Amino acid sequence: MQAHRVLSFGLAVSLACIAVAAHAHHSYAQFDRCTSVMLEGEIVKVEWANPHIVIDLKTDAVKGYRVEWFNLTQLEQAGVATGTLKAGDHVLITGSAMRDPELKVLSLVSEIRRPSDGWSWTGPPRPLAPGCTAQ
Repeated sequence: MQAHRVLSFGLAVSLACIAVAAHAHHSYAQFDRCTSVMLEGEIVKVEWANPHIVIDLKTDAVKGYRVEWFNLTQLEQAGVATGTLKAGDHVLITGSAMRDPELKVLSLVSEIRRPSDGWSWTGPPRPLAPGCTAQ
């Protein structure tokens, strides 16, 4: 009977951990992965924290755009140091926007360029989502 309780408790804990991990890794279904969008603007703020580096961007058309970049570990492995981008930087960022145009969020970032000094970052190639045609 005691072994059954221990096994049941272990199973419950394992399932809870799996559920938390699945919830933490979100889907990109809400983003239009068939069309790339390039935003040009000034960085208002950069949050160098996990699960994603978040860039608040002000463009001529939109005062507040949220850009979800990669996580700290991925960027460190790619040679991007914390603080590489900062408030006031003028940048061009390419990625996928949310399908709902009212939500000003860009993710699946494929490129960031800072023309003032020529700095750029290019992400890994991403395959087109099912149903997309080559552009």
